[in-house]
Amino acid sequence: MHQRITSPAALLADPTRAAIVLALMDGRAREAKKLALDAGVTPQTASAHLRKLVDANLLAWHADGRCKYFRIAGAEVAHAVEALCELGMRSQPERALPAAVRPLRFARCCYDHLAGQLGVAITERLPRLAPTVYETLRIDVAALEAQRRPFSRCCVDWTERRPHIAGSLGAALLSAYQANGWLERAAESRRLAVTPSGRKRLGELFGLDAAFFSAGE
Repeated sequence: MHQRITSPAALLADPTRAAIVLALMDGRAREAKKLALDAGVTPQTASAHLRKLVDANLLAWHADGRCKYFRIAGAEVAHAVEALCELGMRSQPERALPAAVRPLRFARCCYDHLAGQLGVAITERLPRLAPTVYETLRIDVAALEAQRRPFSRCCVDWTERRPHIAGSLGAALLSAYQANGWLERAAESRRLAVTPSGRKRLGELFGLDAAFFSAGE
């Protein structure tokens, strides 16, 4: 039984494998060569690490011509990685966020849902605003509840140490924000940029003022 914990934990304890997995935490697939660059290793070294991650069912892959593309194997893997990051922050509470992480703090993808300060703020306000939000964003709650995936679950945000929304609802909300042009994904990053229309509409919908968005810049 203990191997169910120690085996994946040992895999992710390696800095190269951890860098590869974190580079995929926005839910998109990436080419093996790009992941090697993200991890700062040679393609040959990256291939060996990728093979171990696939064998452990942490990553999945598909071929496109001669290129191999890798992605997180599923939402449950993304949740586990986020939880490990949060535990790491708890074990060193006095340490400031690394410089490389700071651009991700305000708004980022956690697999297929919104994380960061914006994700936490929306999560805290959603319960009292839900009917209005669902109607405005044209979210079919009944259809989401019919999915095999959990409708809503709390994912502890490792930079804020407070929950943000995951599950099918979290994915639907992020998709709606992007479809409306309120959030845009930064190239080759988990960071999400809030557009001018996003500031206005998210502010109106969730009661977030201009100072909140300015603080995230």
